Parts: sequence; C-alpha cells; structure tokens
Amino acid sequence: MVQNLKFDAVSDRLPPQNIEAEEAILGGILLDPEALGRVMEILTPDAFYIGAHRDIYKGALALHAKGQPADLMTIAVWLKDNGKLEQVGGQTRLAQLVDRTISAANIDQYATLVMDKYTRRLLIQTGGEISQLGYDTTLPIENVMDQSEQRLFGITQSRPQGGLTATSDILIETFSEIEQRSLGVVLPGIPCGFYDLDAMTQGFQRSDLIIAAARPSMGKCLSADAQIVLADGSLKTIGEIYQEKSASLLTLGNDWRFQLTQPSAYVDDGQKPVFRVSTRSGREIETTLSHPYLTIQGWQPLAELAVGQKIAVPRTLPVFGTEVLPEHQVKLLAYLIGDGCLTGTSPQFTNENPAIQTDFTAAALQFPGVKVREETSQGTRTPTVYVTSDSAEVQQARQLFGQRLKELIQASGQPARWLAQTLGVAPSLVTLWQQGVCAPSPDTFARLCQLLQVAPETLAPGGLATIRWMSQNNLTLWLQDLGLWGKTAHQKTVPAEVFRLERSRLALFLNRLFATDGWATVLASGQAQLGFASVSEPLARQVQHLLLRFGILAQLRLRSVKYLDGRRPAWQLDITDSPSIKTFLSEIGIFGKEAALAKVEAALANRRYQTNRDLIPVEIWDALRAAKGDESWVSLATRAGFQSTSNIHAGKRAPTRNRLFALATALEHLELQHIATSDVYWDEIVAIDPQGVKQVYDLTIPDTHNFVANDICVHNTSFVLNIARNIAALQKLPVAIYSLEMSKVQLVYRLLSSEVEMESSRLRTGRIAQNEWEKLGHAISVLSQMPIFIDDTPSISVTEIRSRCRRLQAEQGGALGLILIDYLQLMEGGGDNRVQELSKMTRSLKGLARELNVPIIALSQLSRGVESRTNKRPMMSDLRECVTGDTLVVLADGRRVPIQDLVGSTPEVVSLDERGKLTQAKADLVWQVGTRPVYALTTASGYKIRATEKHRLFTLDGWQRLQALDNGNLIAVAQPNALENAFDSHARTEVATDIVWDEVISIEPAGEEPVYDLTVPGPASWLADGLVSHNSGAIEQDADLIMMLYREEYYDPDTPDRGIAEIIITKHRNGPTGTIKLLFEPQFTRFRNLASPGM
Repeated sequence: MVQNLKFDAVSDRLPPQNIEAEEAILGGILLDPEALGRVMEILTPDAFYIGAHRDIYKGALALHAKGQPADLMTIAVWLKDNGKLEQVGGQTRLAQLVDRTISAANIDQYATLVMDKYTRRLLIQTGGEISQLGYDTTLPIENVMDQSEQRLFGITQSRPQGGLTATSDILIETFSEIEQRSLGVVLPGIPCGFYDLDAMTQGFQRSDLIIAAARPSMGKCLSADAQIVLADGSLKTIGEIYQEKSASLLTLGNDWRFQLTQPSAYVDDGQKPVFRVSTRSGREIETTLSHPYLTIQGWQPLAELAVGQKIAVPRTLPVFGTEVLPEHQVKLLAYLIGDGCLTGTSPQFTNENPAIQTDFTAAALQFPGVKVREETSQGTRTPTVYVTSDSAEVQQARQLFGQRLKELIQASGQPARWLAQTLGVAPSLVTLWQQGVCAPSPDTFARLCQLLQVAPETLAPGGLATIRWMSQNNLTLWLQDLGLWGKTAHQKTVPAEVFRLERSRLALFLNRLFATDGWATVLASGQAQLGFASVSEPLARQVQHLLLRFGILAQLRLRSVKYLDGRRPAWQLDITDSPSIKTFLSEIGIFGKEAALAKVEAALANRRYQTNRDLIPVEIWDALRAAKGDESWVSLATRAGFQSTSNIHAGKRAPTRNRLFALATALEHLELQHIATSDVYWDEIVAIDPQGVKQVYDLTIPDTHNFVANDICVHNTSFVLNIARNIAALQKLPVAIYSLEMSKVQLVYRLLSSEVEMESSRLRTGRIAQNEWEKLGHAISVLSQMPIFIDDTPSISVTEIRSRCRRLQAEQGGALGLILIDYLQLMEGGGDNRVQELSKMTRSLKGLARELNVPIIALSQLSRGVESRTNKRPMMSDLRECVTGDTLVVLADGRRVPIQDLVGSTPEVVSLDERGKLTQAKADLVWQVGTRPVYALTTASGYKIRATEKHRLFTLDGWQRLQALDNGNLIAVAQPNALENAFDSHARTEVATDIVWDEVISIEPAGEEPVYDLTVPGPASWLADGLVSHNSGAIEQDADLIMMLYREEYYDPDTPDRGIAEIIITKHRNGPTGTIKLLFEPQFTRFRNLASPGM
C-alpha cells in the first residue's frame, strides 16, 4: 500500500519516491538495530512511500522507545501483536528486506534521500490544496492567502530540526561569545542602540513580544466644551464627539486647503490644567500647554507661544448643511432672535422699519391659528407686533374637530358613553366636544387619538393649539421645541437647526438677523463697514462662525454701549475687510437697509484695496530667502512685476497675500503659492490665561493630524521609531513597520526630520536654506540604505501581518530584525467583541514572534487612570482594569471567595463561554494591582460590585467598561439555577443561555482602595459574585517585555528635567526591571543616549 496523499487533482504522473532506499533503511535497521539512532532524528514514519514500510519503521521506533532491540524477531512480534504482520507481507517480507541489504553503513544517506522525496510529495499535495482554496470563492481572499502561506510554511516547519551536538563544539562557540560580550561587542539579543536600555534588556530577544505603552496624544488636548463643525453643518463639542465616537470634520491639508476627514481615535485625557488662548479677531479656545498651534514656522506647543505671535485660523469654513426650513420659519427665527421678546405670554417683535414689520407679520401668519396685533402706546413707543391665538380660527377649528369626532365615533360602532367611560371623563363632556364647545386636554387628546386609532392631524389638522383657548399658540410651541422660548436677550442663541441649513437658507437667516441688530455704514474716513451687535456673547460668536462659512472675516470685540439711562456691555462684530464686505453684499445683504448697502458698495468701488490685517507673518521672508538663493531682491521683485523694486521691505514688513503670491509665482514655488492662496488667516494672540483644571479630550486625525475647533486650527511614536531606525542602521537587519495611524509619507518625514536634524514642518513647506540641501541629500541617501519597510494599511489584522512578514523574510533571504506595530488598539481583530479581540491579538502576535523568530514591538495606550494620580508615572496596572479585594469570585466547586484571598493561586473558576453558557475554567494568575479610584455599581436585583472605571462587564452590546455604563443599562448576571447546575454536570439542563439581564440603578464614586485582578485564558471571563466580568491582563500576560514612556515635562513645564524621557521597564520575563533615561529632542522627534557606551 502506497502513501495515501492527494495527487489525483494535480497530476497523473507517479509521485516522487525511492523504494530501494526505503528498503535499504529498513534492512539496515533489521541487520543492525543500533543504526536506528542514526536516522530517527532525520526520518519520520510518514516519509516512507510504501505503507508497509511505514508500519515496520513505526514498530522499530516503538521498540527503541521501550529500550528493546529492533531486530528481525522483535519487530515481527510487535507487528503481530498490533495486527499488522500480515498487512506488511508477513515474516517473508521482513526476511526479504534483510536479504537485500548488505550493511547499514550508508543508512543515514538513504534517510536523506527518502526525506527529499517525501518533501517533494508534500509540495505536490500542498499545491493541490492551494489550488482548491483558490477555487473556493466562499472564503475571503485574505484567508485564502494566509492558509496557503501557512501550508507552505508548515512544510519547512515539519522537517526534523536540531539534534545532539558535542559539548566541545558548544563550548568553543560559547567561549567566543563570552569573549565578545566582555569586550562589549555583542549582546544575547538584538541591540536597539540605546546603551542603558540594551544593558538592562541584553538586547531585544528574538521571539519576544514587547509592549511599549504611553498615554495617547502626548497631552495635546482641548477642553470638553470646544466646538467642532461637522460635515452636515452641525456644531458639536469635542466631549459629545468623544461620547458618540463618530464624526466627519474639517482638517487642513498639505495644500493649505480644508477638507473633510474622520478621526481614527477618540481620546479621553482626563482632568488637566488648561489655558484660554484669545486672538485679535475675538476667537477663543482652551487647551493644555502642550497642545500645538499652527504658526508660519510649523506646529508649536502653546508653552512655546507668546502674546503677539500669530497662529492659523480659518479664513473660510466651506461647510453647509442640506436641511431646508420654510422661508417664513427662517425669517421668524432671525427676527425674534434679533428684536423679539420671548419671555412674555406670547411672542413679541419690536422694530420701527415698516418693511420689516410687514415682512415679519406675513411670516407669522403662516402659522395656523394665530393672529397679529400692533401696539405703539399711541405713537409714544416703537411699534411692537404681538402674535397671539386667533379666537375666530379656534372656534372654526373646534367645529371641524367636533364634526370629525362625531364621524369617528359613529364609524367605531361604540356609543359616546363607552368612549367617555374608557377615557375617564363625563359623557356630557364628550357631547360638548362633538358640538365644538370645548376641546380635550393634551393628555386626554392623546388617549382619544389612540383609542380611535387615528393620527392627531385627523382631529386637529393645525395641531391641538388651534382648538384650545388656553393653549399656547403654534408659534410659541414651535419656539419651545427649538429651545428659544423663555430666553432673555442675554440668553439667546442660534438653534441647532440653523447650522444644518443649506446655503441659501442660511444666507436668508443672516440677512434678516442683520436687519434687526446689524448695520452698514461708511465712516468719515471713507472706509466701509458692516456690523452686528448683541448682548449675548454666545449669539455673537455663533454669528461670527456662520459668517465664516461664506468666507466673511468678522472681528468680535466687547464694547460698552448706552442703554436707557446707563451703559451695558455688548458684543460687536465688525466687518471691514473689503473682500468680506463684497461677499456679504453679493450673498447675504440686509433686508430693509438696501440704501445703506448701496453707499457701502459705492465706497468700495472708489477705493483701492488695502489691508493691514490679512497679512502673512513676517517670518515668511525666511522661506522666500531660501527659495530665491543667490538672486537679489531687486531681480526677484522685477520678475514678480512690482512697480517699486528698490525696497520691497524684505524681512521687515509682513507681505499681503497678493504680494506673496506674486513672489512665489516668480520663484515657481508651489508651497509658497499654497500659503498665499490658503484657507488660513493669520490671527494674533492677544491673551493666554490659565483657566484651572478641566476635563479634556483629543482626536487622532489620520494623515493631516489636525482639525478645526472653535474656528482655530489645532494639532493632534517617535521612541519606537528611533529603535526601528537603530536596528536597521546599526545591525543591518530588515525592519517591518505597520503604521495604523500615520501614513507612510508622514512616517518618512518623521524619520527624515530626525536624521537630518531639521523640523518636519520645514521639510513639508520646503523652507530649506541653500547650505542645508547637501545635508538633506546625505540624510536621504543614508535612509535609503536602511532596510526599513513601511505598511500603512488601516485596521490591518494579525493574519495579514503574518502573511506580509513571511513574504518580506523570504525576499530578504534571512531573519528579520524587528516588527513594529503602531498601535495595538487600531488593529483589526475580526470580531465584534473588541475586548476578546485584544486578547486574541496579543496571543497571535506572541505566536507570530515565535514563528518568525523576531522581536515584535506593539504600541499600546495606557488608561487615563494615570491622570488621576498625584504621581503621573505609569505603572503596569494602567494596562488593565481591576476590582476591590472583597469582590467574591465564584469558584468551580461552588464557593465564593474574596479575590484578595486568592492572590498567588490558580483557582478553578466559573466562566462564560461564547454561547452564553457557564463553564469551568482555570485562572492562571491572581494578583494585587495597587491602589486605584473605584466606583460602586448597584443593580435592580441587589447585585453590587466595586471596581475601577475600566473594569468590563457584559452588556447587551457586548463587553463595556464601567465608565461607559449609565443608569438603566442592562448587564449580565448568572441565572441562579444555571449557577447551581454549573457545579453539577449531571444536573445540567439545556436552555438558550445561562444569563439574565439586570438593570443598573446607580454608579457612584467610592474613593480609593487596593484593587485586584485575575486572568482566565480562553473564555477570558469570570463571575464576580454572579456578575459576568472580563479579565484584563491579556497584554501583560502575553508580553515578554513591557516598556512605558514618561516625561515629567509633559505634566510640569517648569521641571528641571526638561528634555528628559524616562523608559520604565515594568515587566521583563528574562531579566531585571527598572528605569533608564534618554534625551528627547521634540523638534526632531528624536531620542538620544545620555551617556556613551561603557560610561
């Protein structure tokens, strides 16, 4: 019987084999049983092509394992005892093998021949299997590629490896290695280039999984109330965006134009000191000191900025919604926000312009059931229009209501008395309804519609307000829905619906709003000016923002204005920029003030455009100087078409946008042209004021790494990137970088910035001096020689990484030096349960490190528990979530034991499997984490747990952190009977699931306490006194080395340790833990050794 491999689908030729060699091997073993030891490390039973030969060889191995000789007699007996003697051909066949063999001298060479043929057969079989996988279109192509590569890789792995080596040979290599290490030449692992770190780790060991952890975003955060405009025109705070984890927002592209993007991460950075930055145009934002702002010289943290410097703010926000409110509603909103009184019994509007009064009245009468009346106190006051209910229309609507009610009662087949009894009202009242004398209350009306199974519009087409005397009119109810009713002049704001309006409707809103509190004038100097004023600061800022959508720049300032017999503060918007005024005139206008606008338009036509505000910062001359090289300013000005070329004030005066564009065009410098025509306005900082400690958030923006908040441009890996660079440069080993956050181009910019010692912003803008080009060229040449390979595929999976790394390893013809993943939380796990995905990914990465025999560094985010401690240095516990020591762990034997009593043990616990069934599982670690802030959660059934905010509980939406839960959420608890049955396998009954859902009724802070945790491989869950809890130690458990980054300067800008970064090793499976220090150069995103090797 030949070997049963699948060759039919591949070829009709005879598979590779060498039967004579197989017979010679077996005959040699029968002649000389000691010869078996020479081939058993090379040859496997499956390598024999003939089935009988495999059985004979298996028998020889079995006898050898028992210490018995594998001669002719013993093998025959073994085959007979196992029922295989007749299958192999009996004792006659064994005798033939002995007769055909002269000696066992060349048995090891024969074994190599047999293994060679076996490997070829495996290749043929694998080729067929891969072919079948290719035809199977039900499998995703990623799975097909991975399975194909695994099959090929499995052939090499299945070949026998290793064997006995003489101690003398090992000692020679060992002595040479010891000698080299004593001289500081080599390390056991792969050196990373940081001497102190290499001394502690002895280099990164092959097959190790290394976690590099730090707080995300390096502290670059905004206060929770910072507002961000979204793609649909709506405004949301960064706090709201963090909660929703979804947004499409504006970012400034490399071409200095705004474009839409989506964040790749939403970061809660806890409580931090924030500072309010105020600009000349009146814009404000609160951020941490480390948050970068865009200057003409690149992104700079607030700590390095000062009053007087200019930062980038949008000069236009080209975002409009798609919603279309009726014209009369848009007009009424603007009129009532501007000159309306919304705190009386009904809406009032006061304005002396007859055209505006008429327009307002016409719009108000579009609402059903209302009428308007005008009062002037006999001409002593500015006319006021009151919008009230129209009694005649109410009576008419009641008659219609009564008639339709009567028809519906008759159609129902039930008497009116039954209807009254069901509603709980007197029968006479139902009669009065049918007669149109009165109308039901709102609650009764709703129940009436439900009982008759009709929509409210059927009984009251204009709404309930049109049939009730005492009800507020429809306009008032509409204003209530918008959140405007009851607001004083100081409290008025623009409703959220306005921000989502399409362009023409938004222009109409601003047109009518300026008709109330806006103006157009020509000053004595001849300068044209538009303006708007309000006592409501939020309203004024909202109007400034809405104007910006049309590209209209307005300056906001606080003024003291005359009011009655005194003065009061008011917020005033001034529009003085000529292009902005022209845009306003063409797109918006002011109803009722057309004559004033005509004068403004005439004034603009007679004046040459000049500006002293919309200028490019004077530092731009440095870039122009670098771009022109040796050419004189006079020559450049001549080529740019300037009338006066003798003195263009280079380096002294800030150029206008037009002037910069002319110079950039003459130089054919695209980057400078982009700056000259950009969507950015350079706004001067006028104040930086501390605002105390506040909740802050940040967003991670792919590619561009910036977004617009409060109409200001704000910004959003370098240690491990330095390690990757060092391994590639110093060890000449290939490095694979999987960047899930930054693009490959951005990563190369960062590498180049570090190599050439030049700020990344200068590289991006091309502001490079003539004498720096040689250094830049050399750095590019050096980086080009480094075997660094970058993959920026978003949400890549471990399967894809394995496939690509195998391919890279084959292409490079040797071992890889490092695999770097930035960062772990952005990887794709292939499932809906993100928590279990993370556990699976870390295990898979650990397996990949061993499979490819290469260290893997994965970046990970720390919990924001770091921010809540006085000592901000990260600890290993920041990688996990925990419970208090009195939490009862449900054990497999039915006992409930406090987790603090289980420290150091590996108990059998009750866990929840993927089917929702309770099962027994073994915990592999129980330990005390440290002291942390805890919260007490209580359910409606009386279950309680005290845990850290990141502790995960099982909910209807999967595993959720405690901090994400609210009162009313449902969490999983074990069914009591299921819990009892879990301890008795004979009592198990089949039900859909072993859990029930219990409502959370309170989550309260409970101080700080020592906390504990346990890990359960596989199910990764356990019962905390019945509550289904998730273990958290996957990252820590799987990692061989955990490094945490810390910079004191991040929290204390005045620290004496400015520029120092600490690398804290909190776990080292094969060595010591501790802290080493490096020098950090933020402008180049580079780390350096503090001392030379051996110092």
